[in-house]
Amino acid sequence: MSIEQARWLAVREALNYIQDAEVVGVGTGSTMEKFIELLGSLRESLSSKYFLASSLATSLKLRELGLKVIDFNSVDLVDVYVDSADKVDTNLNLIKGGGAALTLEKILTYYSKFNVFVVDFSKLVDDLHNEFVPVDVLPQSLTLLTHYLRRLGYEFSIRYSSRGRYGPVLSDVGGVIVDVKLPPNEDLVSFERRIKSLPGVIEVGLFIGLTNILIIGYEDRVEKLRGYRLYTMYSSSRTT
Repeated sequence: MSIEQARWLAVREALNYIQDAEVVGVGTGSTMEKFIELLGSLRESLSSKYFLASSLATSLKLRELGLKVIDFNSVDLVDVYVDSADKVDTNLNLIKGGGAALTLEKILTYYSKFNVFVVDFSKLVDDLHNEFVPVDVLPQSLTLLTHYLRRLGYEFSIRYSSRGRYGPVLSDVGGVIVDVKLPPNEDLVSFERRIKSLPGVIEVGLFIGLTNILIIGYEDRVEKLRGYRLYTMYSSSRTT
């Protein structure tokens, strides 16, 4: 199957979910680059919409295409957030942060009225255990925190850039990305709470109970799965 074709089909389907939105959050990553390209081709019809970017890279791409990008603190409501994911399990829980934008992505996901996640078929897994979860860490706490993670028995690695500037990968909020393996004997909620509670941790790249709609792209079709969103202050009448 062609992953590229699957991604294009999925992001085209995602366009249907922003038609009635005034403020649209946009994620980061290679799949989202395709979504942004589609937005740019439709910019005249999107002239009344405002976009919140989950990273500097996304913000620059949106601006280059003539779309209206606004600051986080200029709005108190996000109508729809569209993003991709690194891995998705059968309960529509996600691992995100491959693009090092997990903190701003988590903010947009949590505070949006409706979340649409777009993936190709290769991102689907039965279980997120034994996968590496990105963790955004304050640089000042890096040595102390990783030493403590080692004492707790976690397998992890500090992510380093493979191109451009040498050194650890930094998030858009200035944190160092540490990829921590989710142990097979620890449930997702407990893992997230335990890691998030450690001083120096900014955010954890597990997105549990935050999916409204998952769009899965295959080579010849898309599949849409409705999630049960546990954490939201909003109700939604959307059904498709």
